[in-house]
Amino acid sequence: MNKEQLQTKVNTLQENVEAKHVELTNAQNELNKARRELVDAGKPILPSKVADDLVEALQDVFTEIVNNISTHDLDLEFGIDYGNQVTLEHIDFSNIGISESDIYEVLQCMFSVVDDEDDDNS
Repeated sequence: MNKEQLQTKVNTLQENVEAKHVELTNAQNELNKARRELVDAGKPILPSKVADDLVEALQDVFTEIVNNISTHDLDLEFGIDYGNQVTLEHIDFSNIGISESDIYEVLQCMFSVVDDEDDDNS
């Protein structure tokens, strides 16, 4: 083969590589979309407005809990630094809990919650 034929062959192969890359990219995008759809398959549909309202209601519950924390519920550790200043070195919030009933109450305000058995008999 002469140089011109080799250049033509290289160009053709380069075009094939680019075309296959585009095909591979498209196939990867379709695969990613199918994986996302599979993850969401069977999940109940929640409109974004309802999700926004739910997030806001839960934030209100969490904010109220945080605002009502008693210092007696906190595990505090103090220390003294090199300047003889007392410093707060650690706060443990593990004694602060969010009640399941508080969260369930929010869900009951937002949704008609039914037992699974009731739902199966419908």
